Amino acid sequence: MPKILRSITTRYMAVFMSLIIITIFVLGVLITSIITSYSVDQKMDELSTSNVIFKTYCKYSPSEIEEQYKRGTENNLRETLKVIFLASDSCQIIVADKTGNVIMHAYREVKSTEPTLEYISEGDANVAMLKTYKLPQNTMNDIGKLGDLSMNNNCYGLFTGKVIWFASALKNSAGDVDGYIISFEGNSEGTNLVFEMLRSISYTAIWLCIVMLVAIYTISYKITTPLREISNAAKSFARGKYDVRVPERGNDEITDLARSFNKMAVEIQSKDEMQKQFLSSVSHDLRTPMTTIAGFIDGILDGAIPKEKQEYYLNIIKSEVGRLSRLVTSLLDISRLQSGERKFDKKPFNLCELSRQTIISFEKQFDEKEIEVEFNTEKYDMWAIGDKDAINQVIYNICHNAIKFSYTKGKYRVDISYADDDKVRFSVYNEGIGITKEEIPFVFDRFYKSDKSRGLDKSGVGLGLFISKTIIDSHNGDMTVESEYEKWCEFSFTLKKA
Repeated sequence: MPKILRSITTRYMAVFMSLIIITIFVLGVLITSIITSYSVDQKMDELSTSNVIFKTYCKYSPSEIEEQYKRGTENNLRETLKVIFLASDSCQIIVADKTGNVIMHAYREVKSTEPTLEYISEGDANVAMLKTYKLPQNTMNDIGKLGDLSMNNNCYGLFTGKVIWFASALKNSAGDVDGYIISFEGNSEGTNLVFEMLRSISYTAIWLCIVMLVAIYTISYKITTPLREISNAAKSFARGKYDVRVPERGNDEITDLARSFNKMAVEIQSKDEMQKQFLSSVSHDLRTPMTTIAGFIDGILDGAIPKEKQEYYLNIIKSEVGRLSRLVTSLLDISRLQSGERKFDKKPFNLCELSRQTIISFEKQFDEKEIEVEFNTEKYDMWAIGDKDAINQVIYNICHNAIKFSYTKGKYRVDISYADDDKVRFSVYNEGIGITKEEIPFVFDRFYKSDKSRGLDKSGVGLGLFISKTIIDSHNGDMTVESEYEKWCEFSFTLKKA
């Protein structure tokens, strides 16, 4: 399919033009039908009036009309016809005797005020609309039966084409049919009116289509331009350029899409940078201990390190091996959590007791930094539902981080309380370096390490909080952080109450 046929603008224009054309066509048909019907009804009324006037003022039988015409004394008839033709100048009248023979044709020529009368004998007159100079028997039967009859047809073959006609029977004093009068008129005026109306509709439709094309193109351009920009930005993303952003114009759905795209771009770029930092950190954390281990082992094997010093350096090697082991364990934890291989055995456990044991394990670090520790609980024992080992890992991680980033002689507080009817809340507060407002949204991201914390956190690679958040999410809990930079920081999470 050609590219132009696949564009939204072309499709919009095609759909709207089709709707406009169909609407105008239906409207034209309806208007034509209404105008035609109205025109026919109006002509019928005029012809009916003509017949009434003729029957009222002309009290002669067809034979008397013929005699007056021969004598040239038909003045009363002409005056009557003048009145009729003033009401309808395009009307024509034929008079037939009781056997159906047309004996008179009356009409008014263009630009003339006098009616023209033609006496017809032996078919010597030229009445263009008449196909025959004798009324069809069916016509005479219907007129005689009904008295008055109006139609829009050829009157059983009397006329050469379809005309509007109104027929009345002329009756004598005894009530017998003595003749017939038929007023008729072609529907050319109605046809011309319909033609003019259709021409006006056509002109209106053309202008409307032009205006709609311009409007649709303008609207489509405003819609498709940001979409093309988003498409081009997505292609740049596919090529690895994550710094591309889409302009945000206005305040509509397209702008919301652009805003969401830019937000996604920021997150992707941030995660890409964090992943690069992670790879750099992991590479460094792997290379440094391995270089240290290799150097000390080579020194021991080569005899460069005296035997009395070997135990000291072996302890360093042991520490570096532990560091490598922790790094590999963290990576394996992430892999198992993301793949769903790590299953949690959720059972009731005493959150207060578990927290006490964890805090006691940090006694040495508290003493080294002279930290003031508080431990507050609503009840001595408070039970929650979860995997005890996994929650212990979370508590250990956030409590250990709080110690690392606490000021010397700073305040350190652990609070355990009921968050609502079915939740238990654990939080740890410390006075220390804290986290900036800009960094808070990324704290729980994988591989993230604050630049301010790198000097204090030599061993971490930015995985602990991500693992902790993933564990809490798996327990249908919430994990949050609040902080005021260079003053304090508080991490907290909730679990379902047992």
